[in-house]
Amino acid sequence: MATLTGIAVGEFGKTVTITLQDAAGTAVNISSYTTRTVELVSQSGKKLSKTAAFQTDGTNGKITFSFASGDVDKDGIWEGQVYLSKTGEQSKSAIFEVDVTASVT
Repeated sequence: MATLTGIAVGEFGKTVTITLQDAAGTAVNISSYTTRTVELVSQSGKKLSKTAAFQTDGTNGKITFSFASGDVDKDGIWEGQVYLSKTGEQSKSAIFEVDVTASVT
């Protein structure tokens, strides 16, 4: 399971990039998908749904999203999954983790 790091409680506005890969580790061309959503759940049960965009044109498998103010309010491991859809198809990524660190304030 992949883990994203570098996120702290209270942080927002930072762009997060995820690369979707096949089982061999090769980036997947996702350019034909019209809807891209990242779903996240904290250990305390908070759920977030973030609209994602292609980093470029989707052929490199990269999507981006940002946290808004108030989104990241608990430290710990959050679980996430990417949902992609287009006419007649919906795909899900493997579950990944986001390691959210505590803030000193």
